[in-house]
Amino acid sequence: MDAHADRSHHVVQRYFQMWNTGDTSIAPEVLSPDWADHAHPEVTGPAGVQRAVTHTHASRPGLRFHIDTILGTDDLLSAVGGVGHESRPGTIDSHLIWLIRLLDGQMAEMWTYRRSTP
Repeated sequence: MDAHADRSHHVVQRYFQMWNTGDTSIAPEVLSPDWADHAHPEVTGPAGVQRAVTHTHASRPGLRFHIDTILGTDDLLSAVGGVGHESRPGTIDSHLIWLIRLLDGQMAEMWTYRRSTP
């Protein structure tokens, strides 16, 4: 994998770590000022994500995002994983696929899809 792909993957990993730890200080580093989450259009920009993370941590402190794989080597990536709870390590309650577009080394927009499982 080249250095650009490594950086892109690292940005996506940091984004999900922010949700898992509640440390919102990195939002301006990893998110574009025009950040758009198409699954949650009411959450815009880094400040909107910071509020959402803070609210989610207060209301659902055990919520954890798990990333199994990040695919892509340019500014279009997909992350495959899911959401679970820290009280049930290794258990995924909802399998998800995130499609992510990066711009200038920051996440610019994301689409979330629930993965069907047999």
